[in-house]
Amino acid sequence: MRQNMINERAVVPGDVLTAANGKTIEVINTDAEGRLTMADALVYVDKELGCQKIIELSTLTGACMVSLGSAIAGLWTSNDDLAREIEVISSSTGEKVWRMPLEKEYEEQ
Repeated sequence: MRQNMINERAVVPGDVLTAANGKTIEVINTDAEGRLTMADALVYVDKELGCQKIIELSTLTGACMVSLGSAIAGLWTSNDDLAREIEVISSSTGEKVWRMPLEKEYEEQ
């Protein structure tokens, strides 16, 4: 049986990739390639540009669209001050956000 791959470097379920920060990521679903690219981009921005805040807006997960619909963006941060700042901006611009939980148990995933 042959794999349906574009070339020998294509990612397939079961592959383990190493992100720019050295963490390993097991590919379970190949629809995650955008998230893997975004993770490396965020590591780069953090290390190379020395930003005080990084705000990433994307539509990389359909689960957020299922839970919040298309008119509200999910907001994930463990920084309460940043969350309030974004919520104030959200109110003034009409771009709705809803803060999502970041429980300690999620850190292991």
